Amino acid sequence: MEIGKRRTGGLLLCALLLSSVAACGGRRAALREGPPLPPATGPKVAIAPLENRSNDIDASGIIRSAFAAEIARRGWNLEPTEESDRALREKMGINYGGQLASTTPEQVCRALGVEGVFYGEVREWNKTTTGIFNQVTVTASFELYDRDGTRVWEGSDTQSKVNVPHGGRDIGAEIAVHALGNLLLNPMTPYGQAVARHIAGKLPSGLLAGREAAAAQDNTTQDAVTPAERGGTR
Repeated sequence: MEIGKRRTGGLLLCALLLSSVAACGGRRAALREGPPLPPATGPKVAIAPLENRSNDIDASGIIRSAFAAEIARRGWNLEPTEESDRALREKMGINYGGQLASTTPEQVCRALGVEGVFYGEVREWNKTTTGIFNQVTVTASFELYDRDGTRVWEGSDTQSKVNVPHGGRDIGAEIAVHALGNLLLNPMTPYGQAVARHIAGKLPSGLLAGREAAAAQDNTTQDAVTPAERGGTR
């Protein structure tokens, strides 16, 4: 009887603690303001809708939003995703990432009026929850294409974690904590955001700036050539 009371008390205490943590976290998030974003520099880029190979329709949006926020924080001159989505929909009839195969990165850049476009893919977005064994795995990748359709960069990342109760007399309470945590804390979103941030962290700065400078130099050289040198009119 005493053991049963301890287990019941443990369950109630865990539920109250989780509720308090969630509430406090929400208050802290509301009060805490992040540092101001650095001024955007360099050629303008866009992030196309991601191809989602998972069964969760929210996966691509979570990863794309986190990736956009991270590269903007790093100073990339990013076209707002709402505007690029609208342009793709109105000019090319593209509503989701799976439709990008019907066109090319060069055409997408031209339609959006940008110097480069990121393509992305959600490769894995899995959650296994049994109460005793809980595993989360998220894998995604991004590629950057310039306005000529050349792939200039690619990166990927995987985040995975396994939670297993430690056992003992209060294993029932521990299983309940894992179950409540899955419901209250939504473990998939933080892993998706971490994947996006890690991939963005691998992205070198100035990738398109150098290509843009080279293109400008080529145009200057061509303008300096006389018509006679081009084989034009005499």
